[in-house]
Parts: sequence; C-alpha cells; structure tokens
Amino acid sequence: METASAKGGLESGASRARPVRLLSRLTVFAATAALFTACSAGPAATESSSPAAPTVLRVGVVSLSDADALDPAKATTTGGYILSRQLFDTLTEYGPDGAWKPQLAASVTPGTTADKWTVTLNAAKWSDGKPVTAADVVATVKRWFAKKLPPAGSLPFIDPAKVTATDDKTVEFSLKYPTVTFPEALTSPTMAIVPADFDPAKPIGSGPFVLASNDPGVQLAFTANTGYFGGAPGASELEVKSFPDSAAAASALTAGQIDVDASLDPSLVDTVKTAPGFQIFDYATSGSLTWVMNTKKKPFDDPVVRQALRLAVDRQQLIDQVYNGFGKLGNDVFNPFDPMYNSTLAQRTYDPEGAKKLLTDAGYTLPVKVELVGTNNQPTSERQNQALVQQAKAAGFAIDYKFVDSATFYGDAYGTYPLSLSYWGFLGIFDQAAFTITKTAPYNSSHWTNAEFDKLYSQAITTVDDTKRKELVAGMQKIEYDSGAYIVPLFLSTVVGLSDKVTGAQAYPNSDGAFGYNFRILGLKG
Repeated sequence: METASAKGGLESGASRARPVRLLSRLTVFAATAALFTACSAGPAATESSSPAAPTVLRVGVVSLSDADALDPAKATTTGGYILSRQLFDTLTEYGPDGAWKPQLAASVTPGTTADKWTVTLNAAKWSDGKPVTAADVVATVKRWFAKKLPPAGSLPFIDPAKVTATDDKTVEFSLKYPTVTFPEALTSPTMAIVPADFDPAKPIGSGPFVLASNDPGVQLAFTANTGYFGGAPGASELEVKSFPDSAAAASALTAGQIDVDASLDPSLVDTVKTAPGFQIFDYATSGSLTWVMNTKKKPFDDPVVRQALRLAVDRQQLIDQVYNGFGKLGNDVFNPFDPMYNSTLAQRTYDPEGAKKLLTDAGYTLPVKVELVGTNNQPTSERQNQALVQQAKAAGFAIDYKFVDSATFYGDAYGTYPLSLSYWGFLGIFDQAAFTITKTAPYNSSHWTNAEFDKLYSQAITTVDDTKRKELVAGMQKIEYDSGAYIVPLFLSTVVGLSDKVTGAQAYPNSDGAFGYNFRILGLKG
C-alpha cells in the first residue's frame, strides 16, 4: 500500500519524519501594543458535522492501565490523557499547525503587560445539559491549588485568589507576574475544565464524547456528544481498545478488528502498508522517550555520571534500528520546533571512550552499575531500553533493566527509580520546564534543581521581547545541557496505521499521542 504523509496526499514508501516548525510563541504578541492586545477566535461550530449514519470508530492502543484517571487533573497515563481529550476541554490547545489556539475559550486576550488576561468562553454545555460558566473555570483553577493537584505546580504565575468571574462567560486572571506563555500553559489535558461540583466517579464534561463504559486497562467506550459546541464528532461512537503489544494491535488492524492503530511500532510499518485496505499516516513531533536520571539516587547525584551516560547513547543507531528511520536527533534539551530553542549547542554523539574517561577520572571503578526501570508507555519503549543496555556496555556501564507494567510504573514508586524512561515532550520549552524541570514542577521525577536555571526561567516568562527572551532560554538550555538530568536521544514521529475507510486525519506535531488524542476529528466512509 501507500503511505499517507501529514504534508498531504499519498506517497509511495514510508515517508520519513519532516520537522513541522511551530509558529512563534509571540504570534499573539507583536511589537505594537495594538497587536499585543489582539485576541484569537475559538473553534467554529462547523469544524465537524454529524455523521450521516451511526458509525463506530475503533481505536487500538497499547497502554491502557488500571491507573488511568477519570479526573483529568490527575492524568499521568495514555489512558488518562485519552479520557481527558474525549470527555473534557482545555481552555486552549495546540492545533494541527503546532501553534496554540482557543478551545473551550472563545478568546484569550492579554493586557498590555501580560500580567492580566481575559478569557471569554464559548457557548458550551456540560454533558448533563447545563451551561459551562465562568464560575466553573474559577472553581476548576481553585480546585487545582486547594487540593495541590499537578496543574498547580506547573502554573506558579497563577494566584487562585485573583481568578475571578466578571460575568457568566468571562474570567479574568490577574497573574503574580507577566507571563507571555499563559495561553500555551493551559493546553495540557491535565488542565481540562470541569464543573464546579465535579465528581470524578461520575465525570460530567463538555467534551466531544460522553463516557459509556470503562473497563480499566481493557477498553473505553464513548458516545458522541451531539451538542458539542465545536460540532458533533465524526463518529457516533468511539471504542478505545488496549492490546498487550504493538504487534497485537497491528494484527487487529489488518484483521479488520480496529480502524486505527494509534500505537503503531515503526518496525511494523511495512506489515501494515502492504496489507490491502490500509495506510500509514506519519508526522514529526516534539515528543520524546526520555531517560530520566534521578539525582537523589546514586550514581546520578554526580553530574559526571550523568554526562557520561549521555555520551553512552548512540542516538543515530536508535533512530535507524529501533525507529526504522522515523525520528529526529535529540540533544538532551527540549523542543527543537520551538523558536526559542538553543540550536548553538554542539550535537552530542556516541563517545564510549569519552564516557569511560569521565568515569575513571572521577574515581569510578568500571563498570558503573545502574538500575533502569521501564514500562510499555510506547511501543518502542522496551527496545529503546534494551538498546541502551547494549550501547552503554562499551562506555563503562552495567545496566540492570527491569520491566514493570504501566500501573506499577506510574504508581507510588514513580519518581524513585534511579534511571527510567518517560514519554515526554509535546510542550513548548517554558511549559516543559514548568512541568518537569523547575524546582516546583509537579512531574520532576529527576529531582534535579538548579537555582540559576529557575532564575532564568522566571525572567524569561516575564520578558515580552523575543530577542531578550531567546537569550535567557539559551542560558537555561546551556545549564541543562551541561548538568541536567534528562537524556533526550531523539524526537519521535507519530506513526499511525489506518483503515482506508478512516477520514479526517491531521498532524498534531506539538500534541501528545496520535492526533493529539483528538479522535473527534476522525470519521469513517460508508
């Protein structure tokens, strides 16, 4: 068969990932105050239309889990993010062009100094028929902070006491300090808006689907919210089925048991594209399977060891052998599609002799023993971990790899592993820092802290001038590059297997998961 490219049309052979450049974070800010105060329009009600006949879209994934949360603010797993995107809406989201856009919000408008923002809501309704109001937004934000939920830790600039509803559809945010990245900071599925009286056991949302059934770790079933403010989804029903591995999901696709394989292992591309009636849809993303070195655990409390392990990774070999050529080299910092990215950092290459010299000069006896814990958070996770075990041997490391199920991995022990592989990215540089790098980041499972990094971050998010802010980001990323705790070996391509009957596929380069888990855009022919 042929391969569908995110650039449009069909191409023979498997198309390789092409960078999708994100629009500037300052798209809504210009040098003039007039443009700075401009606002963006929300989603139009004609974006999708009701299906002509009842249709059931069947999506396969590899990673549903007992840990999948019905409370979007607590989502940490693929299933949790899928639930959030179907049942709820965030105020803003990243669109197919990689830039943020209003979602539940109709507009997001900054004040002249970006320390005050006005959010106007779309005419949305909860799935029980009640209108979504500004009071619900205020209650959601206050809930994050009162219950110390993860979104609170990544929004240090928000003062919950100064989030107010000025009328039924308008919310004013008076921030602690100017924050030009405010709209992007609200795109995460964990920041979905919920009713003021939200009960996670009986989730009422404003999203494109309503939960019909939930068999944890096995299957999620949804029915279309035909009154969805953005237009009814392309399918009247949605089933998300979990498979033990990518091979099983690909087999189910080509056997006609599912319509979308949202977790396709790149090594199985040829299997799918040669089967009659199926195609491959792929696009470059800012996501990465990133190794996390826990700075509270030996030997990763020593920056020398962290630097040595970074040199022990053959990044190009990972792309070629684990990812079948799909992917873009990483350099241990996020996000190369963000215009603030520091492209002056020298590209790290595989240097096992250099790694051994760092270790022996620091007094370590080789091999240095390390425990690596992983799960199947992506189809390629286990192979990527196994590749590191082999690559690092020549660099003076002896890695003991332990595989656990995803419920265990994301359970109480999460954040305690000496070395682990996490699925990260799909965030701009500032959002990634707020989620995973700064001292207050809710998902900083490396426990790495650096006062100078945090200082530069705080200065950067309050700096409106592009050039000055980019200089501050360059300093942030140089610190990370030199002493940080993440190994970002490559940036992934999203590779999806589709039945030829599936319509509506679009690239979401800066959003987590196939189509950003926005399954509302997909329909079926006939």
